[in-house]
Amino acid sequence: MKTTFITALIVVLILGAVGTIAAAVIIFLNGRENTGGDTGEAYALAVFAPEDPLPAEPEHASAPGPTPTPTPTPEPEPEAEEYIEWVCPNTVTILVSAAGDTTLGGDRRWAGYHAFMREFDESGGDHSIFLANVAHIFYESDISILNLEGVLTDILYPHMDKEFVFRGPKHFAQILSSSHIDVVSIANNHTIDFFERGMRDTRAALTYEGILYFGNEFNLITEVNGIKVGLFGFRIWWDGADNRNRITAAIEDLRSRGAQLIIAYHHWGVERENFPQPYQIAIGRHTIRAGADLVLGAHPHVLQGIEEYQGRFIVYSLADFSFGGNAFPHDHDTMIFQQTFTFYNGVLLPDNDINIIPAFMSSVRYRNDFRPTVAEGEQAQRIMARIERYSEVLR
Repeated sequence: MKTTFITALIVVLILGAVGTIAAAVIIFLNGRENTGGDTGEAYALAVFAPEDPLPAEPEHASAPGPTPTPTPTPEPEPEAEEYIEWVCPNTVTILVSAAGDTTLGGDRRWAGYHAFMREFDESGGDHSIFLANVAHIFYESDISILNLEGVLTDILYPHMDKEFVFRGPKHFAQILSSSHIDVVSIANNHTIDFFERGMRDTRAALTYEGILYFGNEFNLITEVNGIKVGLFGFRIWWDGADNRNRITAAIEDLRSRGAQLIIAYHHWGVERENFPQPYQIAIGRHTIRAGADLVLGAHPHVLQGIEEYQGRFIVYSLADFSFGGNAFPHDHDTMIFQQTFTFYNGVLLPDNDINIIPAFMSSVRYRNDFRPTVAEGEQAQRIMARIERYSEVLR
């Protein structure tokens, strides 16, 4: 029994020594193969350390496919260039809009005045109602011009002893300012219906509302889009040296004060005549020859023709516009005359860029409600045909 135990012990010792020697040999051999320095210990730790568990496969795992090719990020497209209309920086345009006889109120002894005041009262005192239908045209213009035929004063007496005297209260100047009217002519046969006092009141009322004025002894210079515009005009009932001389003097005055564009607005002609008098034609052409760039006209209360003379225009009569002097006019046709003037380096270029807007002096035909309204369709064509017919004799 003892012999058997000793034999078994010897076998165990021999096997243990053999295992130790085998392990040393393996370490030695692997260390010889590795050239990375003191790597035997590291490798031995790798050999004898327990292996890391493999990650579990997901359920329903499929065979791996080819590695997807990454989609390249597209480069941003260049922004489309914004279209900007090129305008020569040295070029300036001025759009002028002009209309005819405008009487704010009327004569208290006649129906027109009372009809005008009734329209104002029924509107609740809204000054803008009278020109509301055309105010957008004046708003879009660079300078808008009317003939103010009558005075703005709160006095009723005394007044001149004549068939018609036209007046409205001073606050009626708001009719103009609320509708984008820039400047008015006060050269007409109703300027002094209430003598000098009425004229002073009118000028003060206009100035208070920011409305410029010109006419007779008042020559006006105003700046529009950086261009100096001169305006003047006279009451003229005949052709003679006196009238021609004062026209020439007015133009020379405006030029000497730096005017680059000169507009004349004369009060002339015969009432209810659609063709200008010979003296109108003579005075109009003289005004152009003396240096005016545009000649406007009023007083006949009806339309007259338009003449192009030496490359510039003479509008002989713009007709009535918002006219409180007549409650039942027989002729409602009127117009707004427009011309665009172009300057290059401050010099006026020759062109004939005009536009005629046919209109009615009232928004209704059976009476006068004093609200000018643009004509459309066949009515607009009819009015344009009238103007063309009246203009033919001037060519």
